[in-house]
Amino acid sequence: ADPGRVPTPKTRLGRGQPRPMIQFDEHGFRRRVEEAVVTLQKLLHSTRRPTFAEDVPNHSYQDKYLLAEFLTNCGLAAQCTCLEALGVGTQQLATLVEWSASETVTLRLAGRQRCTFLREEEREVESKAKVVKESTIFGKSEQKVVTRVNEWFWKIDVEWELVAYAGTMGGPRQLRLQGRSGSAQLKTTTSATPE
Repeated sequence: ADPGRVPTPKTRLGRGQPRPMIQFDEHGFRRRVEEAVVTLQKLLHSTRRPTFAEDVPNHSYQDKYLLAEFLTNCGLAAQCTCLEALGVGTQQLATLVEWSASETVTLRLAGRQRCTFLREEEREVESKAKVVKESTIFGKSEQKVVTRVNEWFWKIDVEWELVAYAGTMGGPRQLRLQGRSGSAQLKTTTSATPE
């Protein structure tokens, strides 16, 4: 191993080894941001010039608050986009906003799986191979090997739902945002319940 090598997050460590401290590479970070800025300038209108906040002429302390507000709004817009992709409509979003005025709104993804035993079947399976015996007295006889196979049938029911509720512990004010359920039949060769 190279002693001067800076460990990366992908470095695998053995058990009991201390985790190395990852060093922040400011030069590499700035280089990647500058590359992204060049790409953004190609995409954005020519009047917009993205740059580091500290490099903006006439930069004031107030600008930091505006930047924080802008980034917070971007984060909120991303969350709303995620909720919309999950199927949350305008009315449901209004309900969540109303709840958030007085309490925390929590999203919970709950899933349930149930396995029910249906039946056991026994069937005989003939082997493709034949055993042929020839006798001078009785002539020719054929025998096949038959195997008994036991099969167990199960019904698997699966359901999940995404629920928003006011508070952190659940309660009477709940809103089901999305959910699905389904079932399938499963065949096993052992009597153990499938997991």
